[in-house]
Amino acid sequence: MLKQFGENLKRLRTEKNISQEEMAKKVKLHANHVSRYERGLSAPSIEVVEKMAKLLDVSIDELVFGSVNERMEKNISDRELLSIFQKVQKLEPQQVFAVKDFVSAYLLKADLQKNLAGVK
Repeated sequence: MLKQFGENLKRLRTEKNISQEEMAKKVKLHANHVSRYERGLSAPSIEVVEKMAKLLDVSIDELVFGSVNERMEKNISDRELLSIFQKVQKLEPQQVFAVKDFVSAYLLKADLQKNLAGVK
């Protein structure tokens, strides 16, 4: 988890064009600490994480765990399914609800068939 946090911190910091020294100064740390966090060698306190997230204009969740899309990419191994989910996210809310409803119904049917097959 330290490695992931460090990678997220470095990516977000560089995207915002903030140097390690500038970040350290704004969150009241020594620049060596920022470097150690980015390399996954040590963990900051929650107070420091909160200050960093505020400076980077992201949630603590995104700073620590990455963006929702990054997490989806890590957790969904089927790339075609991931692509479909990403497209669904761009639909209107009522269309997203319809897709969720359809998928839920399909999964319920599959689960029932599996359970009934085991009863015989």
